[in-house]
Amino acid sequence: MLVGETYLQNLRLIKPEFALFLLYKIIPRMNCIIIDDDEMIRLDLEKRIKGKPMLNLIGIFSSALDAADFISKEKVDLIFLDIMMPEMTGIQFLKSLSANHPQIILITSEKQFAAEAFEYEVTDFLVKPVSDERFLKAVMRAVANFNSDISSRDSTKHIFVKANGNFVKIDLSQILYIEALADYVTIHTTGPRYTVHLTMKTMEDSLSSSSFIRIHNSFIVNLEKISQVEDNMVIIDKKLIPISRARFKPLMKRMNLLS
Repeated sequence: MLVGETYLQNLRLIKPEFALFLLYKIIPRMNCIIIDDDEMIRLDLEKRIKGKPMLNLIGIFSSALDAADFISKEKVDLIFLDIMMPEMTGIQFLKSLSANHPQIILITSEKQFAAEAFEYEVTDFLVKPVSDERFLKAVMRAVANFNSDISSRDSTKHIFVKANGNFVKIDLSQILYIEALADYVTIHTTGPRYTVHLTMKTMEDSLSSSSFIRIHNSFIVNLEKISQVEDNMVIIDKKLIPISRARFKPLMKRMNLLS
């Protein structure tokens, strides 16, 4: 049985307010965005998403073009996507995505696009108007896929990167932090440093979500290697690494900081 399904069954036996607390603590939250040119639909989706503790809404867009730029820079796990939009339709947006794209839940009144949409491996296809029950079913399908992906990544103990023309094996436990450097990243380890031609988003998607977290546009850190937190900085191996304002609160939650 899937992790999410097991917890949801058990949560029926306890008080609603405590169940909500457990969901925040137990089920990893998915970063999601909304792409829809209809303001009323955006507001409705925003309300529905904020009522789901397994979802973390990080962006709302009226244009697929604006969203595409955001996705290239930020870690997005799930997209709620409309089809009929000006400039770029939802189908055109799907075609533009890389193979390793976020999960997609299409929400549209255009039933005829269902067959084509599933060619792009969308997680679900919802036809407006969408009931609360149908919306939750789609979300839980995405959560199940997300949990499966996390389990797979967390079981990975190393990565291979191309450095100086050769593929080098790096144990994840040896990584201290990763630093962005223009079109490259530098992987700082307990041993050598490796500068490779990769984006920060690619690195973030490849690393275990239980051990690594992005704390700044230019830095991903290994939580196990943080020795101290000072104001808006963390210290790893005597190196001061900045924490951006937007990423401070998620870091504190992940560190189980007691105040």
